[in-house]
Amino acid sequence: MLELDQCTKEYGIDIVLVQETLLKPNSPKSCTLAGYVQLRTDRTDAPLGGTAIYYKRSLQCCPIDLPTLSNIEATGCRLAMTGHRTLVIVSIYLSPSKKLLRSDIEALLALGDAIILFGDFNCKHTNWGCAVSNPGDHRPVLLRLGPPGGCPKPMIKITEWKRVSTALEEVDTPALNTIPDVIETTDEIDSSIGSHQPHQDGGQEVLAEVPASVDRRKLPADALELLRTKNAALRLAYAYPSRE
Repeated sequence: MLELDQCTKEYGIDIVLVQETLLKPNSPKSCTLAGYVQLRTDRTDAPLGGTAIYYKRSLQCCPIDLPTLSNIEATGCRLAMTGHRTLVIVSIYLSPSKKLLRSDIEALLALGDAIILFGDFNCKHTNWGCAVSNPGDHRPVLLRLGPPGGCPKPMIKITEWKRVSTALEEVDTPALNTIPDVIETTDEIDSSIGSHQPHQDGGQEVLAEVPASVDRRKLPADALELLRTKNAALRLAYAYPSRE
């Protein structure tokens, strides 16, 4: 406990997760840490084991009831954070003689939208009595974090220009097909505007007055954005013409 106290002060640790505490219910006040709240889950049916969490008293944190687990020992708390959903933090210990069950992990991940499962996920090894050995000795941290503040996922606007071009070609308007794929000069703008004017409406020719020259800088902002986006997409397609 002296080492743990020194470590928390040196690194300014807010939350400590401990496994294999070896604590028992007959000593409820043992191994306390000044300035921290202690949460414990003691192993009662066998020696050793046990998990604990220490969190600073200044945190908006509280204990939570965990679901019944088959093989995992765990202690959990719920932390309220500014700018983020409530965070569930669980200290986990898996005995090397037991299997890591998917049902235990799924039960813990169902506690909320933002979860951290941290601890000692003992891989199996014959050195400590297991029938088989797993490659390596991994102790993973499992995370499932929702977006900050429960905000929706950002919307992404994607224009599939190939589908747009195909749709235009299928429309029975040959004049549209004469418009070049890449419009870069004011002459090409003039030509494109003139390619679909005049047109017939009710048997009468309708003419639209078009300025002799068009300054690209005077085009509407949305039109400029579309031109830039389409040109960039086409340049990319020309550079990489294959599907790969």
